[in-house]
Amino acid sequence: MSSQVSSSPEKHVNDQWVYYGLLALLVWAPLPLGSNRTWAIGILLAMSVLLFAASINAWRQHFARARQRLALFRWPLFLLLSMVLLSWLQTLELPANLVEIISPQAAAIQAPAQSMTLSLDLFQSKIMASLATAYFLVFVVALLCLRNPERLDRTAMVLVYSGVLQTVVGALLFSIKADYRIFYVHVDHSRMIGTYVYHNSLAGYLCMCLSIGIGLMLARLGQGQGPLRNWRAKVTAVVSFILSPTMRLRLLLVVMVIGLVLTRSRMGNSAFFAAMLIVGLAAIALARKTAPRTIALITSLIVIDIFVVGAGVGLEKVIQRIQDTEVMVADEGRSESIEARTEAARISLPIVQDYPMVGTGGGSFYNVFMSYRTPTYGYVYIDHTHNDFVEIATDYGLVGFAILGVLAALTLATVLRVMARRKSRVAWGIAFGVAMAIVGLFIHSTVDFNLQIPANALTIVVILAMGWVTPSLPRARLKRAKKAQEIEEKDELT
Repeated sequence: MSSQVSSSPEKHVNDQWVYYGLLALLVWAPLPLGSNRTWAIGILLAMSVLLFAASINAWRQHFARARQRLALFRWPLFLLLSMVLLSWLQTLELPANLVEIISPQAAAIQAPAQSMTLSLDLFQSKIMASLATAYFLVFVVALLCLRNPERLDRTAMVLVYSGVLQTVVGALLFSIKADYRIFYVHVDHSRMIGTYVYHNSLAGYLCMCLSIGIGLMLARLGQGQGPLRNWRAKVTAVVSFILSPTMRLRLLLVVMVIGLVLTRSRMGNSAFFAAMLIVGLAAIALARKTAPRTIALITSLIVIDIFVVGAGVGLEKVIQRIQDTEVMVADEGRSESIEARTEAARISLPIVQDYPMVGTGGGSFYNVFMSYRTPTYGYVYIDHTHNDFVEIATDYGLVGFAILGVLAALTLATVLRVMARRKSRVAWGIAFGVAMAIVGLFIHSTVDFNLQIPANALTIVVILAMGWVTPSLPRARLKRAKKAQEIEEKDELT
């Protein structure tokens, strides 16, 4: 990708308040129960539309530049827009003969009429289509706003602060075992859930925030420092690091790791540590010359977080839960095995076979599943499959599954390419964080439904945008950093 578009005309675009609005939206989204209620979704939609309108107003005198910049990201924009169109297509009244061609099973179970919908739950599908539109608008706003290293750095830091806020609030409510109702929703803090309703949703959110935080830590590591040629310089560097913002960031990451462990989420913790190890090894393999500090930091993250923090707050309990393969159902307080938990995903596969092309409609799973469930479940309410891949395939068919799969694959390829080329520390570090977030979400989604939680889905959409803008960051800052490093090396020699 070219980086020419991020040059001078764009720095005159007055979209500072749009950018701050984007940051506010990132912090707000998890607060009202993960925005996973109709009223909270309404607020999320309103904020997204306002941000997009404000962005259009800010760029009104630079439309040509805006089009030129967005052209750099035509593939992710095309894929996300395709998902939006598919979502709305499911809600439209279409000729009956057309529905019979696209989805014969959907036509067969509807009352005979001249027009039908592809969705089997029109109300929920309209909500999901509205959410898909909001995600697309926020993605566009993020691509336009995140056009320099400072904003990218600040956005990553806001995600870290948001994760810490969830940990602190969650720990306080968990410590007093808070139990209350909010807008007819029963919230039980007998487990670490933050401002969510389900502990695994918090775990998924903390995984994403931690991933970006680790990337930010790598981006800041050793900036502007030349080689340390004597013990005094090394001691000075150690003291400076202890007192530096980088050390404060490291402590914030430790706080979030504590929160993640306290969720007792088996796959949430497993996904985080596995993603850190996988992407860390990939980073070392891709880089032409990996700095010793980078290897030391990745090693310390794994060692300290697992053996020190984990031992202090109860990682052994998470390990024990993995070994016992038991999980408590929050509604009924009963235990079930991992096999039983993933049974819904296995039973849902016939839905994909019956509605292969465009699915049963966004948000329709819980309704459609009623006719496919086995006696294993009886009358237990199952609202999600505990497997994002299967639920996306049931709701949006193989077409929707392919769209989102290609988007994730292209984003991962883009950030890995940045990591291989190492254009700048900021770009490299953020690319690392984005790759880790994608891998972690991929692993966690095999047994949970993070993409069905609006706050988590919105967060990963912004993280994907962060990944796509890294190749287009200005290069001038990198040249200045190299020049400053050369000057420092000369000063040390003299």
